[in-house]
Amino acid sequence: MMIDCGIERYAVFESEQFRKQVLECLRLESDCMQLAADSQSPKLQSHFIRMARAWFTLAVSGPRARAGHERGQGKPQTT
Repeated sequence: MMIDCGIERYAVFESEQFRKQVLECLRLESDCMQLAADSQSPKLQSHFIRMARAWFTLAVSGPRARAGHERGQGKPQTT
C-alpha cells in the first residue's frame, strides 16, 4: 500500500526554497556592505548600511515572518 508523501515533499521543497531565500538575502547584505565600504559619500554609506541591515533581518526572520511580509502584512523589523 502506497502512502501519499505530498505533504513531506512540499515540506522539503519549502525548506529548500527558504534556504535559497536566506542565502540570497545574505548575499545582498554582503553586497550592500561592500557598496558602503566602496562609497565616498556618507549619505550613500548610510543608505547601504541600512539596506544591509534590512536584508540581514529578512534572512534571520524565519519563513513565517517573511511570508507575512510578502503578502503585505507587515514590514521587516530592523534593529
